Amino acid sequence: MDGRAEDGGRVYQASGDQHINEQHHHYGRDGVAPGGPDSVRRPAVGRLPVVLRDRGEVMERLRASVGADRVGEVFVLYGMGGAGKTAVACALFEEVTAAEGRVGLWVNAADRASLRAGMLAVAADRGADDAELLAARNGLRPAADLVWRYLDRSAEPWLLVLDNTDDPEILRDGSWLRTSPRGTVLVTTRRAAAHWWPGAELQHIGVLPREDAALVLRDLAPNCGTTEQAARVADRLGRLPLALTLAGGFLSHQVLDPWTMDSYGDRLDAPDPAGPRQPVGGAARRRSGHRGGRCAALPACGVRPAARP
Repeated sequence: MDGRAEDGGRVYQASGDQHINEQHHHYGRDGVAPGGPDSVRRPAVGRLPVVLRDRGEVMERLRASVGADRVGEVFVLYGMGGAGKTAVACALFEEVTAAEGRVGLWVNAADRASLRAGMLAVAADRGADDAELLAARNGLRPAADLVWRYLDRSAEPWLLVLDNTDDPEILRDGSWLRTSPRGTVLVTTRRAAAHWWPGAELQHIGVLPREDAALVLRDLAPNCGTTEQAARVADRLGRLPLALTLAGGFLSHQVLDPWTMDSYGDRLDAPDPAGPRQPVGGAARRRSGHRGGRCAALPACGVRPAARP
């Protein structure tokens, strides 16, 4: 069978049960995204759950934090890797930016280089000119001072998300974390110690209750089994939202040879004579350090694995 691609797309040829998802984003005739290819106006996130389960209470608190009468505050979402901190932050980001008059700014704070680049992009978004940005990049003026000068002078109120801030020490190098009368800062991190976050309000994000964990799977793969069957798989995955989302996505993509929840669970538990596999979600398991269940989804690349212990 012949294939043809248009507008920068690519043609793939494969055999077996495979699912390939390729996305293209177009930004007008010149093909340039607003604010550059890594615009801070868009959350840099992967697959999100269809519905944000069991987060109603924390979402209410966060909505109140960005109300008209609440400014100059820092909120910290903490919990193990894969618990859904970024999903909560993204949900709030989308809500506040959908409302008129508030700007959302998203920075990956996983390391010093990403934090610095993202925060300087924030300064550019808020009006810093090229000469100022160049001086900050070259160390001729304090970069954090430049960023917060423009955040403080912002004509629009804002929400600034510092995502994946698992090494809070990098925020102290240059005093990147501050408060401002013009907006609210929301941090996601695995580090809960209060001394890292003086003056901030901390909110724990944990694993899901069993019923909600099962619903995450069924939101993505409603035809693969009952709620109880999904709950048993959720237990095996430690009820971590990231692992559940990966698993549900995998199940929903098995079109030619569909899997059930039970068959998926059996594959998680069956012995593997060829040795352990490397699953989608394995990185999430290593980041979280969670040992209460298998925080891993089977590969979603179309290559069906041997079973593992």
